Amino acid sequence: MKGLTTKKVEALLKQYGLNVLLEGKKKNILVKFFEQFNNFLTILLIIASFLSFIISEPIDGGLILLIVILNGLFGLYQEAKAEESIQALKQMTVTKVRVIRDGVETEIDSKYIVPGDIIFIEEGVKISADGSIVESMNLELNEAVLTGESLPVPKKLADLIYSGTIVSKGRGLFEVKSTGMQTKFGQIAHNL
Repeated sequence: MKGLTTKKVEALLKQYGLNVLLEGKKKNILVKFFEQFNNFLTILLIIASFLSFIISEPIDGGLILLIVILNGLFGLYQEAKAEESIQALKQMTVTKVRVIRDGVETEIDSKYIVPGDIIFIEEGVKISADGSIVESMNLELNEAVLTGESLPVPKKLADLIYSGTIVSKGRGLFEVKSTGMQTKFGQIAHNL
């Protein structure tokens, strides 16, 4: 196998970008807090609270307002936890991989992987992009990070493998099909 040429890799890097999980622009905590109140039901509860104050029912109005604020704080907490999960996903990505480029096996930083790259994998290696197996020798992967399944999954020729999974047995080669945010791992990070 010859792998990709340097010229082709440069073109693919321009087309697909780096093999990294992208971060959205960080928002101020106050902005995040007020975004929690940006839905119809919450606005309706706030109006009900003010109406309770107007009709001389301050206890009811105060309780409704307290519930709305607690709900906003809970939403803010959940959002912070989701951001922590994204950071944890990023730390699970691989830093170095062995690829075939210009007919030569070479080690590169995983962020420079592009679709079409041929990557060597063996026991203990974390998969750094989605792809399909092109060579397999007793290959099994731990896919718990994606599926929750603790048992290794046997992989044979043409089977799909996913970023973030770990080779638990054997060795092989796979051709990269998706990188960065286009991987299953990237889709999970985007949904968080």
